[in-house]
Amino acid sequence: MGRNILAIDDSPTLRASLKFVLSDAGFNVIQGENGLEGLEILKEMRKEGKRINLIISDVNMPKMNGLEFLKEVKSTQSPDKFIPVIILTTESEATLKQKGKEFGASGWMTKPFKPNLLLSVVKKFIR
Repeated sequence: MGRNILAIDDSPTLRASLKFVLSDAGFNVIQGENGLEGLEILKEMRKEGKRINLIISDVNMPKMNGLEFLKEVKSTQSPDKFIPVIILTTESEATLKQKGKEFGASGWMTKPFKPNLLLSVVKKFIR
């Protein structure tokens, strides 16, 4: 069974950090730069018969931000609506967190992330 994580962030440095920490723990990390790219990757993976087990997404990104992406993925028509989504962002404002919760986020973490904390959260969703 695959343990695929889609990491979406416009920062190459953050994507590299996520890939390092998660790959080291045995996860396969697929990367996207923004929400639109994330949606494309999900569509491609489905076409290939592969499954994403978890999505980690930033909020502030160009083209499509993390909340817009989350709303799209969690919409009732989405074939990916049951994939857990963790928001990883510098944002800690209560109203944004509430929006994330309303749109279906499974968790909200602030950057910079602590590798051990990230892994413990990820392992709650992927065994």
